[in-house]
Order: sequence, then C-alpha cells, then structure tokens
Amino acid sequence: MSNARQLKRGEFLFKESDKIQTVYIVQSGQLSLQFFKNKKNVEVMTVSTGFVFADPIVLGMPQYTYSAMASQETKVVEIPIEAFRSQYESFHQIYKTFIKTSIERLKWAMTEIKNKKSDKDMVACAAEEIPRVFGVVFHAMKHKGVIEGASCKVDWATFRQYSQRIFGESIKRIEQVTQILVKLKLGEYIMTPKDEDDVMSKPEIAAFKINDLAALEAFFEFYQYYYYKGNKQNLLKPDEINFNVLNILLMAFQKCDADKMGIVSRDLNEVTDFFKDYGISFGSGQLTSLEAIGLFCKRKSVSATNQVLLQFELKEFQSLFNSWRILREVEKWNDRNLVDIYEQEDAPKKKMLIVGGVECVSCKHVMISAAKFCSECGAKTEAQAIESERKAA
Repeated sequence: MSNARQLKRGEFLFKESDKIQTVYIVQSGQLSLQFFKNKKNVEVMTVSTGFVFADPIVLGMPQYTYSAMASQETKVVEIPIEAFRSQYESFHQIYKTFIKTSIERLKWAMTEIKNKKSDKDMVACAAEEIPRVFGVVFHAMKHKGVIEGASCKVDWATFRQYSQRIFGESIKRIEQVTQILVKLKLGEYIMTPKDEDDVMSKPEIAAFKINDLAALEAFFEFYQYYYYKGNKQNLLKPDEINFNVLNILLMAFQKCDADKMGIVSRDLNEVTDFFKDYGISFGSGQLTSLEAIGLFCKRKSVSATNQVLLQFELKEFQSLFNSWRILREVEKWNDRNLVDIYEQEDAPKKKMLIVGGVECVSCKHVMISAAKFCSECGAKTEAQAIESERKAA
C-alpha cells in the first residue's frame, strides 16, 4: 500500500545518515540531492518526476549517504521496503544484475561529483576556475570598456553587473580578482567622492583600469593551456628559486631597449655583477634551470668589443613572470580566503653595503664588523668562532 506526501520548497524528504525506512518515487516537482560540508549543504545533482529512491536498498545500505531537499513544490509516493523487495526479487537475474550495475555507476558518479564540488568549495578560487574568472574580467572589460592603446578602462558598476548577468560570475570573486591586479600594479581603481558636493566624503570606486589588456589575456591563455595539457603543470606552481632569478634578471635588463625582434642584450659580466648585489652567483646553473621551464637565453660573443652578451626575448620572460606573480597571489587568496591589497609584494633583497663590514662565511651576507652572529642565517662570525675556541681551550 502506498502513501502520497507533499513537500514545500526547502523541506527535506530525508537527511544524510537518516535510517532508510521506505522507498520514495517522485510523482511531481524537483528534489536537490545534497551533502553536508563546511557547515553548509552542497548540491550534487537534481532529480525530478519518475526518480525512485531505491539505490541504497538495492546496495544493502542501512542509511542515506546524501540528503534530498525539495527545490520546488514536490509530491512523492511512499512504498514499503518489503513490497519493493518482493517485486525486485521476482525479477530475472539478468534484470537484477543490470539494475545493480546501473546503481553502482550512479553511486560512483555521485561520489566523483561530490569530491569535485567539495574541493571547489574549500577554496576561494579552485584550479579549474582560475582561467574562467580571469577570462570573465578580460571579456567584460573588452566589451564594456574603452580601450586606449594597451590599457582599458570600464565603469565599475557596469563591469560588475555585466560580469554577473552575462557570465554568471560572483561579484565578490570578480572584485577580489581586480584587487589582485591592483596589488600587482597591473590595474588600478579610479576613485571619485561619494558625494561630489562634499569634498570630505569618503571616495568610492568609479571605474577600473587594466594597464595591459593583452597581458591579462596572456595569463589565462597560459594557465588553461598548461592546466589541461597535463604534462607541464609544474609551470603553474612557480618555485622560489626560478621566480627570484627571473625577477632579478628582468630587473637587470629593465633599462635595456628591445630590438625589432623583441630581443634584449646586455654584457654578461654586468649581469653577473648585478646578481652579486643580491647575493647570487649567476652562471650556467641558473640558465639551465630556466631552460628546463622553457626560457632560453643566448650568449653571443662580440669580437670587436671583446664582450659576451646575454640575450633573450623580453616579452616571453615578462609574460611568464607576470603569470607567476598572479598565481602566487591566487595561492595566498585561497589560503587566507581574502586578498590583502595593502600587503607589499615580496621582492629580492639587496645585500647591505656596510663600510668596514664583514661577510658571513656561510651565506655571504654583509654585516657590521662587531657582529658576533650573522643577522641573515645566524651563523657565527669568524671573530666569534675564534673567541669560542679560545674559551674552550
């Protein structure tokens, strides 16, 4: 004997871990299948008219592994478990095997969706969402903004509204992406007083500007290419050594003009001396490490001046460096669940130039001659080491 049950929108038919006591058949309406994660319910899928909640019974499970909530006015029919089991057992073995196999596939699919949604829910911007959200910013600006050379400026309210209504992106996440770009000086907010008649009123964002629209496009194109390619995902996780070497290298060539092919050149000895100022011995090791990630430098001998020039394509190096800067900020965003726009970006530290100073034998950091321990690595200075030996004797 069956009974009908009417559910209002938002009402649960059953909840995760509830004991299975009956079989439900959806007669009309729609139900959302959910699981509980991080103090809230996350939807896995929706089911509608004709769906039968009998999969746990066929698999011999005593409790539900998910919740079912009515997403609209819904009517379900209840059938006693004994009546269902007697009908199921009367089937031919082939039909029973087919049903069980289909239910196991459904269980596997739900587990996969559950795991994916769980991972996405745990971070502010999941890996597969990175190219999408930065792509939304690019296309919204390109279609609604005013392009002036390499830059693009868009009205703030229009930009947020277009991103949400056309691309279905969260306004909060769009704002956090713009904060990353502003923090890295790749973009800027154009402010205006909230009340134009009151000069003392607190300013608010009137427009948003991207300094280089092509650079933004290069980032999400770079990310989606290597993320889905799979075999070079190490490029999406910048290591500190290569990041710092690339940073200092670009600083060393900052005042060098690129030729018509986009190549910059500088004396190798000058580059080596520039790296020494940051406590790094620049040589073939760093160049080999850069080559491993696809950045190639060329050493060219000039017999007329007896020089060796270091050359590379500036745009290629700058593009990867900017991509890594953004990825580092996205990682911080996911760790903290917010973007600290006022935090200073990490930069290589120059070695201190101290008159009459001494160099640490361990890390080569320069410190005052009276220092007993290195302020950088904590190692004993030579004077302190001699003093310790004298006391020991």
